[in-house]
Amino acid sequence: MSEKEQVTLFEKILTSTRKAQRNLFERKAKLGEDVVVADENGQPLVIPASEALKRLLATEKE
Repeated sequence: MSEKEQVTLFEKILTSTRKAQRNLFERKAKLGEDVVVADENGQPLVIPASEALKRLLATEKE
């Protein structure tokens, strides 16, 4: 596999992973559930899915 093919593959994987995460957060937000994310120190943090979705959407716009 060439380097260009690897880059393309990794981009597809990253895009698909972000889409799956967004779908998960949207579904959990509609149900009023919480999600577990890592804080800046890598420690688990339980937050409402709606807040996690807001954070995710903010990082996608950057």
